[in-house]
Amino acid sequence: MVRVYNCHPFSSQQIVGVAQEPAAVCCGRDTLFVLCAGAGRVQAFSVSRQGGCEPLCTFSTLGTVQGLAYSQTGDYLATIEERSGILYLRAYLNWRRCEAGRDCRVGVRMVGHILDGPFQGAPKDQMEIVEMPLADPPTCLSCCPVKGDLIVGCWNKVVLFHLKKQILDGHPPLLDFERVLILHFSLNPLSVSLCDGCVAVTTDLEVLVLMLEPSQPGEAGDQDRAQKMREVADPGEGKSAEESKIEDSPSVGPRDGSEEFVLFQSPLELLDEDTCASGVSTLLEWTSVQGLRTDLRNCLHVRQILYRRFAPDLSHIYSIEETALHSLQLLPMYTTGCPPGSEEKEILSLFCFFSMPHVGYLYSVGKMVQLLSTYQYPEKAKQAVLSSQFLHVITRNDLQCYTVRCSAVAARDEDPEMDTNNKACPAFFMQVCALRMQLFIGLQAACHSRNHLILLTRAEAEVSVEERGSKKLSLHKPKASKKRAPVTNQPGWNLYCLQIIPTIQLCREMVEYSKSYEACSPQSYVHLLSEAHLLLKAALLEPSPCDPDKREDVLSAFKESCLQMGDCYSRLDMDDFHLALPYYQMSGLPLSDIISTRFSWENKSQKFGKGFIYYLKHCICHEGQDLLSEEMANQVLHVFKVAEPTYIPHALCSPCMGNICLRTAWDHLERLSMVSPSPLVMLTKASFALRLQDLQQYNTQMERYTEMKLVLGFVDEPMLLLCGGIVATELARHLEKTQPGLLITAFVALLDSKKLQLEEADLFFREICKEEGEEPVEPQLLVDFWEAMLVAGNEEELVQRLLGKLVSVYVRRTAARLEPERKPLRTLEDLVVH
Repeated sequence: MVRVYNCHPFSSQQIVGVAQEPAAVCCGRDTLFVLCAGAGRVQAFSVSRQGGCEPLCTFSTLGTVQGLAYSQTGDYLATIEERSGILYLRAYLNWRRCEAGRDCRVGVRMVGHILDGPFQGAPKDQMEIVEMPLADPPTCLSCCPVKGDLIVGCWNKVVLFHLKKQILDGHPPLLDFERVLILHFSLNPLSVSLCDGCVAVTTDLEVLVLMLEPSQPGEAGDQDRAQKMREVADPGEGKSAEESKIEDSPSVGPRDGSEEFVLFQSPLELLDEDTCASGVSTLLEWTSVQGLRTDLRNCLHVRQILYRRFAPDLSHIYSIEETALHSLQLLPMYTTGCPPGSEEKEILSLFCFFSMPHVGYLYSVGKMVQLLSTYQYPEKAKQAVLSSQFLHVITRNDLQCYTVRCSAVAARDEDPEMDTNNKACPAFFMQVCALRMQLFIGLQAACHSRNHLILLTRAEAEVSVEERGSKKLSLHKPKASKKRAPVTNQPGWNLYCLQIIPTIQLCREMVEYSKSYEACSPQSYVHLLSEAHLLLKAALLEPSPCDPDKREDVLSAFKESCLQMGDCYSRLDMDDFHLALPYYQMSGLPLSDIISTRFSWENKSQKFGKGFIYYLKHCICHEGQDLLSEEMANQVLHVFKVAEPTYIPHALCSPCMGNICLRTAWDHLERLSMVSPSPLVMLTKASFALRLQDLQQYNTQMERYTEMKLVLGFVDEPMLLLCGGIVATELARHLEKTQPGLLITAFVALLDSKKLQLEEADLFFREICKEEGEEPVEPQLLVDFWEAMLVAGNEEELVQRLLGKLVSVYVRRTAARLEPERKPLRTLEDLVVH
C-alpha cells in the first residue's frame, strides 16, 4: 500500500534550450548531456543550483549512439555507437575542450595507447575518443559512481574496464582504461549497473546482484576457475545458436515444435546465502596485465547476494516487452565527511532498485540484504529514477514522486547507537508515500542531476500498440538507426529542467500539510512527520559542497523535526510512545524548555501523554539532569500529580528535584498517603521530615511499618539512600547514626535485587564513615555489611570474596590487637550459628 498526499516537491520549471530534437538524455551531478536525434551530436549543459541550464559545448560522435552513460569520476561520457551495422564502445575524454562556437581538435585512439611522441609534454587541449574493442556486441553499459570504472554487458557476460591515470612528467595525469576482468554467467544482460565491486544485471524477467570480494588463496573452487572458464564462455559443441540461447535463459522454459507457447518459471526471490540455489553460474576471467602477472584471480571471488525472478503480468501486456524489467540502478550513500569531488569515498550504504511496469522494488544490498519498499504504480511506468531522497517515476502522462527509505538504513549503518534511548529514526519498513502526481503530456525519459530532474517529453499521435512497441529504443536489441525526417515535421517535444524544492522548505510544507490529518488520522500525521524527518536526515548524510551556514540550517531544521517527532509521540496514544525519549534527546533542548513548552499548550488532554511521562521519568530518575529551579521542580511535581500520582515519591527522591518547595512536596505526599499508603510513601515523607527538621514527624512515619516492609520501600526506590552514584542522602546519614542495622539490611536487599554492585556498596560505606570522622582501613560499618552479606549470601563466588575480605580484617585486628571503632552489629555466636 502506498499513501498518497499532495505536497509539492518541485519549486520551478524551465525549458532547456536545445536546438534539435533530443533522442536521449544523461545526467551527472551538475552536467546534462542531450543526444540530438539523427544528428550524431551531443550537447552538454551545466546545471546550476538556481535551476538554469547553461550550454557548455557541443561535440560530434563517430556513430549513431544507442546508449550512453556519464561518470562524474573522470568526467567522461561512455557510449555504445553503431556504424555500418557494427556496434562500438567508446569513451569521450576532455570533452569540455569543445567550447560552444569553437572548433576543437579531436584525437581518436585505442584503449591503452596514450598518444606520446610529439604530443608528450604538450598541453592536452584536445578532446580524446577512446575506443574499447569487444569480442561481442555491447548491449548495455554503466559507470561506477565511486571509482569511475566502466562496465559493459554482452552476450552471457559483462566486461569491466578500470579507469586509471597515466602520469606524464610535468603535466596533469591522463585518463585511460584497462580491461580488468570478464564475468561470465548463464544470463543475457539487458541492463547492468556497477558500484564499487557490486554488479547488478537484469534480463527481461530476472535480476541478479553480485559482489566481487577478496578471498584467501587456495579457497575451495579458486584453483580450477581458469579450466572451467572456457566451458562457460563458449556454447556447447554441436548445438545451434538458438538451442544454446534457450538453454542459457533460465526464465524461459522449453518450447514445443510450433513455438506457439512459452513456459515461464514460477516467481522466485533469494537473498544472501540462499542465492546459491538460483541456478545461475558465475565465473571470473582476469584480463588485466597485473592480474595475469600476480594471479589476482585467486584473490577474488564472486558472491551472489540477490536473485529475483518474475513471471509476466499477462493482465497488463500485449507483448513480452510490455512486462520487462527496467530502470536498474545501484545507489550508494557515503559516510559523512567525504566531499563529492574526493577520490576517496567510503560507501556507508548501498541500494538496488529495479522496476516492473506496474511495481518497483527497492533493496538494501550493503551491510544487510533486504527488501525495503515496494512501489505500486497506478499505471504503467516507463522509467524510474532513484535518489537518496525520492523515487521519480514517469508514465505516459504523469510524473510521480515517491519517498524512499535510504536514509533510514544509512542512519543505522552510520550510528550503532541508533534505536536506543539516545537516538531514533523512522523505521525503514515504514510505508512509502506518493508526495505528488503531476500531469506531463508525452513523457519519454527522465534523469536526476543533483537537485534537478530532467524530463524529455514528446507529444505523439495515437498509434497502435504494435507500432508503439516498434518505436521503443532497446539497448539490448540495437538496430541501425533510420534517417529521420526534419525536426519541423516531428511531433512537438520539450526538454524540461525541474528544480527540486529545497529540503527545508519541503519539510516545512509537509509539516504544515500534516496538521490537516492530526485530528482525523493520527497515523497519517505521524507518517508525514516521519517522511519530513527522513528527508532532513538524507540531507545531512549527503556529502554536499554547500557552505557551512547552509549545513547549519539543515542541522537546525533537523533538531526542530526531532522536537516535533518527540511532541507527536509524547501526546498521542501510540504503541511506540517510548520514541518520545530519543527524539527529545536528539532535539538538543533541555528538560526545562520542553516542560515550559508543554505547559503552554491549550489542549490539556494531550499535555501529559504516555510518551511525555516516559520521557520525564527517564530524565528525572535515570539520567543525570542538572538541578532544576524551584519553579521547574514544582511544575514536574504538578505533571505527576495530574498524570501519574503514584510516581511522586520516585520523582521527589531524584537529585535534580533538590530545589523543590519542601512544604509543597509534603502536601503532595500527605494527599498520596491518604489515597494510596505504602512503605515508599512513608519513607519519602520521613526523608522530607528530616529536611524540614521535624524529628517527631520523622519518627511517626518510620514507626508505621515494620523494618522488613521499610526495606521493601528502599528496594523500590534506591535513591532514598544514595544518589549520584555513591553519595549518601540525608536519610542514609541519619540511619547510619540511629538505625545502622536497617541501613545494612536495606543494602543487602539492594544487592540481592541486582540494583547495586558490591563495589558500589563498599564505596558507599567507606564514604559515609569518612564523613563521620572514621578513617580506618575497613570501618566497622563496612565489616558489619560484609558479615550481613555473608550470612545472607547464596552465591559461592560472592561468599568466597566476602570470606577473603573478612579474614584479612580479622587477621589484621588480631595481630595488632585492635578493637573495632564501634560495637559490631553481629556477635561471634551469630556468625557461627549461620
